[in-house]
Amino acid sequence: MDTDRAIKVLFERQGQSLLPFIGERRTDVRVTAVESVELPVPKRTIDSVLRLERDGLVWYRHLEFEAQRDPDMPRRCFEYNSRLILHYDAAVLTTVLYLFPGADRDVPDAFRLYVGDWLAYEWRFDVVRLWEIDAQSALQGGEAGPLALVPLLRGGDEPEKVLEAVRKLDAMPGPQSAGAMPVLLDFASQRYDRATFWNVLGKDRAMQSWLWQMGVDEGEVRGHLKAVRQVCADLVKEFHPGTAAALLPAIEACDQPETLRSWALQCAKLSDEAFVTLVTGKLPARVARSRATRPSRRSSKRR
Repeated sequence: MDTDRAIKVLFERQGQSLLPFIGERRTDVRVTAVESVELPVPKRTIDSVLRLERDGLVWYRHLEFEAQRDPDMPRRCFEYNSRLILHYDAAVLTTVLYLFPGADRDVPDAFRLYVGDWLAYEWRFDVVRLWEIDAQSALQGGEAGPLALVPLLRGGDEPEKVLEAVRKLDAMPGPQSAGAMPVLLDFASQRYDRATFWNVLGKDRAMQSWLWQMGVDEGEVRGHLKAVRQVCADLVKEFHPGTAAALLPAIEACDQPETLRSWALQCAKLSDEAFVTLVTGKLPARVARSRATRPSRRSSKRR
């Protein structure tokens, strides 16, 4: 599951509300740009860089998101930080966000260079362990970025807290909550087992999460035809295995992402008969035959 993608998108769209989570706690700091930077040869792609301003001062906050343990992370961050300072010719601060417990195991919070036993150089970076932050603080703050992180925060495994975050995001105007809901659902699907996820958030939310995990965010469906078609086919195999043979050719032949998306969202809601009718425009063969051979009441009376 591509956790990096989800949190990168979240910081692209909700960077301002997430500043307290990355060490920028002054309320007068403003995010003026968010970039995914590719450094020159050797090529390096950095997770996220926020351009920050306050009182005419400009600096940058370099973010790395770690979902798994990487012992080489301090050296890598030191390299990124040095290159970014030269790239921007400005101050660059580095923060590593550990997403899951264990990702930071035995990973130092500094890059150290030794000459024999002598510590010749030490460079430190900021560290945030999301599971140490209380989910209640995100719920009380009520901003979209932190709300999307609730499933990863302390107490985020409690269904009522995830549901409260969902309700708060639902109540926000679209531009204010941009990108936050699918990210929250993606993180929730990783925190819960499948049955619990479905019971807590329901089928519609599960479908939205499934689309997101396949790389198909709502509003970004066009251009992802292959991914949407695969999602739709996978859902048919899951929910309508008995009629898959009739449905899969129609799904493969469809070249309209919006149509495929609508089918995917209806897949878990409809019966076999209703879903086959929706996709093919025809009744399933066994239903059509039974209706054709069944005598009407009027014909039986005539006899």
